[in-house]
Formats: sequence, C-alpha cells, structure tokens
Amino acid sequence: MSVNSRFGRPVTDSADLVVHGRDAMPGAAAREVVVPGDKSVSHRALLAALLPTAPPVVTIAGANLGGAVRALLPAMRALGWSVEGDRTALVVRRADRPVAQTPRPHPTGGRWPDGVPYVQTEGSSAAARLLIGVLAGTGVDAVVDGDDVLRHRPMDWVVEPLVALGAVIDHLGEPGRLPVRVRGKVWRSGSVELLVGSAQARSAVLLAAVAARLPVVIKHPVRSRDHTERMVAAFGARLTESAHELRYDGGGDEVPGFFDVPADPSLAAYPVAARLLWSCEGETTVPGVCLNPTRLGFFEVLREAGADIRYTDERTGATGERVGSIVVRGGLNGVESVRVVDAAVLHSLIDEVPLLAAVAARLPGRSWIGCAEELRFKETDRLDTTARMVTAFGGRVEPAADGLTVVGGLPLRAGTVPGFEDHRVAMAAATLAMAVPGTTRVTGGACHRTSFPGFVEVQRHVGASVTEEARC
Repeated sequence: MSVNSRFGRPVTDSADLVVHGRDAMPGAAAREVVVPGDKSVSHRALLAALLPTAPPVVTIAGANLGGAVRALLPAMRALGWSVEGDRTALVVRRADRPVAQTPRPHPTGGRWPDGVPYVQTEGSSAAARLLIGVLAGTGVDAVVDGDDVLRHRPMDWVVEPLVALGAVIDHLGEPGRLPVRVRGKVWRSGSVELLVGSAQARSAVLLAAVAARLPVVIKHPVRSRDHTERMVAAFGARLTESAHELRYDGGGDEVPGFFDVPADPSLAAYPVAARLLWSCEGETTVPGVCLNPTRLGFFEVLREAGADIRYTDERTGATGERVGSIVVRGGLNGVESVRVVDAAVLHSLIDEVPLLAAVAARLPGRSWIGCAEELRFKETDRLDTTARMVTAFGGRVEPAADGLTVVGGLPLRAGTVPGFEDHRVAMAAATLAMAVPGTTRVTGGACHRTSFPGFVEVQRHVGASVTEEARC
C-alpha cells in the first residue's frame, strides 16, 4: 500500500515501472511514434452524443481508452446509452434499457434517491464535471458520484454557476463535493462568473447552455483549454469570445454522427521529453497530434528556452481542432532553464507540470513554474508530489504556494522513486529515469493507464528500456 499525499489515505498500488536508464538514445530507436487519442476531446465527443441534437448513432474514431475516459462509459450506460467498440472506434446509441451501476456507500449513511439513475465516474474529474453540465442542460435527473479521491475534489466550481442559471443540484454529502443529485434544468439566461480558470468548469456551463439552448455569458479569469468551444462551434453554435469572456447566443447546433479524435499533445510530451533528455542527434516525429494552442505550453516553453521543436503538416480537423505533427531534433544543449510566469501558459501545460519539472532537473540553471496553485487540487497535490518525485532522484525542488523552483545542475541518481498513484507524476518519473544511468523503480507506475495505456510501448519505440513488474 502507499499513501495518497493529499488526503492521507491508503491507496492500492498498481504494478511498478522498472526503467534501465542510459546516457544516450540507441541508434535503433524509432524515428516516428504514435500516441493515443486526446483524452479531453474523447470525453467531449462522448458527451456530445448525449445532447438533444445528436443523431441516433454516433461513431468516435481514435478515442483515448485510458481509465479516465473508460470511467465515462458505464456512466453513459446507466443513463440509457450503449457504448460498444474497441481502440479503433466507439459507437454510441440509445439503448433499450439502462444498465444500472452498483452504488457506493452513501457518504452520510443514508439512502440513495429511489428511481433515480446512479452514475459513477470513478476518479475522473472531467467525466464528473462535464457530465453534471450535460445533465443540467438536458434536464435528466441523476446522481453523479466518484471514488474516494474524487469525492474530496472541489465541485462547487461547476455547481455554483449552474445553480445561478436555474439548475437544481443537491450535495448529498460534504458541501461542494460529490456525490450530487442533478434534478433541475438550467433555464435562466444571464451572466455567470467563474472563480477559477478551470476548462472543466467553463465546459460544463457551456455544455449545459448549448443543451438547453440558453443564452449565457461566461466570465473567466484566464483562458484555458477551449476544446468544448471549438467543438460546439463546429456543430454550428454561435460563440463570441474575448480574453476573459465567452458568449453563447442560444442558437442552434447539430451534433455530427462521426468524430475523428486527434492524438493527445499531453501524451506526445513524453516521447518528446525522452528525446530531449537523451540530448542526441537526429529527430523524432509524433504525427496526427491535436495542435490546439491552449494545449501546447510544454512545447512552447521549451522552444522559447532554445529546444528545437517544430509543428508540420498542419490542418484543421472536423471538430475544429488544428492537427499536425510535432517534430523534435537534438537535445537540451544550450537550454539553461525554463520559466512559466503567465497563468494562460500554465493552463496550456497544466498536465505536463510534473514532466516539465523533471526536464528542468536536468538543466544547469534555476527554473520557475508558477501560477500553479490549482495543481494542489488534482489527483494528488501535484506541487508536493512532483517536488518529492524529483527529490527522490537527487534533484532539488523548492515548493511555493503557487509553484515550484527547480534547482538544476545537480547529479541525478537512479533508485526507488514514488509515483504516488498519480499517472502524470509516475510517467514523468519514468521518463526522467530513462536518462539517468542505472535502474529506477517507479512505485505504482502502472497507473499510467489512467490516461496513457500505451505509455510503455511508446517509450520503448523511442528507445527506452522499461517494463511493468508486479510488486512482491
């Protein structure tokens, strides 16, 4: 067992990742690697199938099938949709009858509402928050719940603006947390102001408004991922955006019957980082990646610092996303440090902060990753767990309330490194271990399946020596 650093509770270890590090990339490494579909786009495509204007059958090609997306599939079945398919495509259609989920124990020891669908989203905050928005927009009465960790993550970011638009949402346990019952539809047009820059909060409100054809103004503190905006605009919804405001006029939209999900830039970051950490000649290409500007912060920060990273073969996909190849050449020679001092930049790499810190540990200078206080409310307190992960390699990280200072130039060593059952931290640790000679064991590292089920295979294609091993 290990301990979740945010909540102090034991969690079940998955298998470890064992990495045999080396100084340089082997000559036989593949020069092109393919990563799974984008997790954020996959979530939104699945939820679009629940909107009133969706056709009877929706096919989603290339969906990410990691645990975070799979958590949404039983939830959709409990609401009366069937979801079938494999890694090639998922097919969503209205089912003859819902497939009930077994409820978890009620948080107060009470009874779940009779005759109301119980919808379990496991540990996926995106599935829970966006689903709450869809339910509030369609007027479907349901209970939305999550696992022990998700029950402790904030939901008031989503619930409060929806209630301001007329939705009736009851907290069935701790205020501001899951489980919640959505039992009343949004109906009051107007303006809402989000207290955080969370793309999940903004997306939940927008999906509710689009489902209900409700004009709304969403004010937000910082621009973050805009996959939902791009998708509903591609459906025909009329949006107007400025730096801190999004307007939807309540007009029509039509959900298509086919989605083609581009590859995930957050997952492309790992083979790109491996190439950079090895500081070798040649190049590696990751094709078909979502090049949404609100997702490219990891690459842009490194480009600004001097890394040779380019985008090629760019085009616009059917969901309104820019798609193309990411090409990285050489390594980190000449890169002294990295700096993140803008909130919008931070949000464009929010999932890659552990990986950026790992890369920064190999640089000679002092790096700063700021505007990151939201990371304290992820699967773990990622400022804390990232710092502890890098420190386990012999690096030095100075946490602050809203960020991390990474002190470079120190010799790193292989050993046993905690993954904290957090997929982003574990994958960052395994990637850094590839460039640290010796054998490193990332405890619980197989939690990468949450977002990147093919992580081990992709990194092997790049040239890594990494295996999953069950702990004795």
